Amino acid sequence: MKLFVNALICTALALSLAGCGECRTPQSQEAKQVSLACIPKSTGGEFWETVEVGARRAATELDVEIKWEGTVTETEIAEQNKIIENMINLGVDGIALAPLNRRAQKKLVQTAADAGIPVVIFDSAVDGDAHTSFVATDNTEGGAKGARHMIELLDGSGRVMVMRYVQGTGSTESRAEGFIKTAKTAGLEIVADPYPETGTVEGSKNVAVNTLEGFIQDGKLELDGLFACNLYSTLGVVSALDDLRKSGIEVDLKFIGFDTSKRLIEELQADRIQALVAQNPDKMGYLAVKTIHEVVKGQPVTEMIDTGVELVTKERLENEAAVRKLVGME
Repeated sequence: MKLFVNALICTALALSLAGCGECRTPQSQEAKQVSLACIPKSTGGEFWETVEVGARRAATELDVEIKWEGTVTETEIAEQNKIIENMINLGVDGIALAPLNRRAQKKLVQTAADAGIPVVIFDSAVDGDAHTSFVATDNTEGGAKGARHMIELLDGSGRVMVMRYVQGTGSTESRAEGFIKTAKTAGLEIVADPYPETGTVEGSKNVAVNTLEGFIQDGKLELDGLFACNLYSTLGVVSALDDLRKSGIEVDLKFIGFDTSKRLIEELQADRIQALVAQNPDKMGYLAVKTIHEVVKGQPVTEMIDTGVELVTKERLENEAAVRKLVGME
């Protein structure tokens, strides 16, 4: 009899422990850390380094894991596709993607969505409607803001060149179109709008030099204004104009660039650039991670999240602390 009672007690204890194990399983699943892929256009340069700072700050605050992986330059479309495919195969909970080409990444964004992995696009647009939200600068407005300032600087008339960036890049195409449309409507003449030969500073410089040489007459650059569409194209134009000045060419034009860096701020302070259209890359990275996390958690998000754009002039830099903070001076 005693053996029978002991056996009953052991059986009851075993069932109890098994039941507790089943109760703990959902808790352990809940404790699993959310894993998010964050895929920038590239991993080099001040802009993307600042985006990463914002993304990692959000990840720390939200206690999520982010897999930050991107290409070396902003022209490696096939390599970015491989990164996206790898993140899908890894089974991450969500993807925040800055696509290199709005058409080339459309299919893979749909593939991720079909696999149950939500996608938030940031910085630059992608075709299709498979993504949940778009976190970015209003790039069309950024270009238009640059054009409005150029119109003021030139009193509504003049010959202007636009230095574009890699063809098919949604963000820079929108900036160029925003600038060109606004400038033309006001009466400015767009005399050239070339694309660089590569997505590097050197590629932008080479095309800028070749294009600018066509506007040199009697030792003077016969252009009234110049607008560049991103960090690399702006730096390329800075270098091209420096070379012209060093060769003895007279350069007297109004120059507005897009994005900021230590070198560009120095050019602005030295009056070789009249204005820079500045994004908020830290905020962009932060909101990209925050938004994809909200999507993964089933929370509602808006289709478009504007991260803001500011026109930075020498005067604003000297007088406004918020502007100095935006460009990393405070």
